Amino acid sequence: MPDFSVLGSYLVGLMMSIGAVCVFVWAVLSGALHNADEASLNHYKAEIENERRRQAGAQ
Repeated sequence: MPDFSVLGSYLVGLMMSIGAVCVFVWAVLSGALHNADEASLNHYKAEIENERRRQAGAQ
């Protein structure tokens, strides 16, 4: 039988990956990832508007 120091690391890795998959499935099903990119789009639009104002003020 393999030593626990060898088999244990694989078991811990397997349990962590199963936990990560469970959290991901829960997040998708509960809607936690819905409109996740909205904040980045708002930031992008604000940066574009600031750039337009800066260019208009420089002229």
